[in-house]
Amino acid sequence: MNKIGKELFEAFSSEAGSQKLVDANSVLKVYYGMNDSGNLRLSFVSSIAPPKMDSTRLLKVMQGKETANIYWTNFDLLESTASQVFYSFCGDLVSAITGLESEKTALVHLKNRFHIWKSMFKKSGAAVSTELIKGLFGELYFLDTVLVDKYGADNAVNSWGGSDGVPKDFSIDSTWYEVKVVSPSAVSVKISSLSQLASEIVGHLIVIKLETMQPAFSNGKSSIGELFNSILVNIVLEETKEAFLNKILAYGINLSDECCSEKFNVLSVQPYLVGDSFPRLTDDDIKHNEICKVSYELIINSLSRFKEE
Repeated sequence: MNKIGKELFEAFSSEAGSQKLVDANSVLKVYYGMNDSGNLRLSFVSSIAPPKMDSTRLLKVMQGKETANIYWTNFDLLESTASQVFYSFCGDLVSAITGLESEKTALVHLKNRFHIWKSMFKKSGAAVSTELIKGLFGELYFLDTVLVDKYGADNAVNSWGGSDGVPKDFSIDSTWYEVKVVSPSAVSVKISSLSQLASEIVGHLIVIKLETMQPAFSNGKSSIGELFNSILVNIVLEETKEAFLNKILAYGINLSDECCSEKFNVLSVQPYLVGDSFPRLTDDDIKHNEICKVSYELIINSLSRFKEE
């Protein structure tokens, strides 16, 4: 099957208003290209009427009938800033209908998958802090480059606490991982609460040194959008894909927001083993009941004896 995504759209050289057929191994015909206004478009053609699907602020859905037995459903991207998530969306929709022989079944799968993605094409409208963006990037980078390889994409995604309010960023098997992002010149790393490193189970503190780059920089995994796509294509189960999308949305941003295209370069990823001898504060160290919130900082150079390979 031809891979429908960034590579195909960027190589598309035809004029606005034209499309090319994709070999999708499906009963539905799939086309990619541009509409008359030059917006990116993904289209599905069937011989029976498709179920109704509604547009969003960033994604226009157009459905119609050409002849007695030719129906089409077009998905048009309205803003180029959301192109990265659109590429992922296209690939996932095609994946949802691949191998299906019944048009009715394929159209139901298409609609169901579209509704999973629909919220990604609604502008959040909320201001997002630089700290949140860098933190999310760091967690996705660690998820993609370490945990997916070690545990598989589905298990890795299901281990991610995201914004669920759990104390640790990742917990899987009999261990946990807490990810912290710092600037290249940082001498310390901030621990925001007692619960982040407190556990009877041996875990890992992951310190990622990150520098902000210009928009022209790209190494394939330099933005939240790129990392999201890299993880998504490796997920096998549909329920895991939906959970992954929901975890991203729970941060109060959409992948179509411009902040998800901000570029970063990872200078280093250093894990530290957190056990009984690791320098951390716990509830037992707080002697006064009147104290309800505690944060502290660890000097990075002083943690060298706890480094892991």
